[in-house]
Amino acid sequence: MKKNRIIVLTDESGLSWDSLGLLEQQAEIYLAKGTQDTLSHLTIFSYHLILIALQQEPEIVCQFVEAIRKLVITPMIVLLPDHSEMRNKIIQVGADVVLTQLCTEEISLQAYALIRRYTEWKVERKEEIPIMVGKLEILPLQRIVEWDHKIIPVVKREFDFLHLLASTPGRVYTYSQIYHLVWQEYPHGDITNIIYCMVHRLKQKLKKVDSNAEHIISSVKEVGYCLKVNKE
Repeated sequence: MKKNRIIVLTDESGLSWDSLGLLEQQAEIYLAKGTQDTLSHLTIFSYHLILIALQQEPEIVCQFVEAIRKLVITPMIVLLPDHSEMRNKIIQVGADVVLTQLCTEEISLQAYALIRRYTEWKVERKEEIPIMVGKLEILPLQRIVEWDHKIIPVVKREFDFLHLLASTPGRVYTYSQIYHLVWQEYPHGDITNIIYCMVHRLKQKLKKVDSNAEHIISSVKEVGYCLKVNKE
C-alpha cells in the first residue's frame, strides 16, 4: 500500500503523463482541480509533496507558492516552462526546488529525495516531549495517557485522537480532518457517527478516573472537536 501522498496542480501542458506515471510508482497522487481546490485539500489532508506545474505568469505562481507556504511546511517542487528571473523569488517565498528543464527523470528524482528527507524529519521530531493540558498528560513515545497521574487505558485511535487535540489546545478539528489524521484514510461513509462513537468510549474512560475529565473534550456542533482548557 502506498503511504506517501503527492498533490499535483497542473494544466494540460504543464506536466507530461510520463512524469505522472513515474510519480505514481512512488506515491498516491491527487490531481487538484485548481488553486482553490489545492488550498482546500492542504488545510484538510496531509501530503508528503506538493508539485506545481502551471503555464501561468511566474508572478502568479510566486503568489500561489507564498500562500501555500503560509499553510503547510510540506516540500514543494515548482516547474517553470523556461528559465525565469522569478526562479530565485519562488524559492525565497517557499518552494524547495524549481526546475526549468522539465526532465521526467529529474522530476522523479527530486520528488523521491524530498519525500525521503521529509519522512525522516517527521520521524526525528517524535521525541519524548510530554504534552500537558491541565491535568491531562500525554507521553508520545510510550503512548501513555494520564489524568492527574492516573493512567487512562486508551487504544490506538483514542490515543491518536487525544494527541492530535492536545498538540494544539483550543483548535477545532473538523470531522474530515480527524478521520484523515487519526484513521489515516480519506473520509468515506458516515464518519461523523464513527468519530462520535470513539469519542463517547474515550469520554467514558476519562469519566471513570475523574467525573470532570470527560469535559476536556469539547464538541463543536456539526463541525468537530477540540480540547478545552479549563480555567481552575
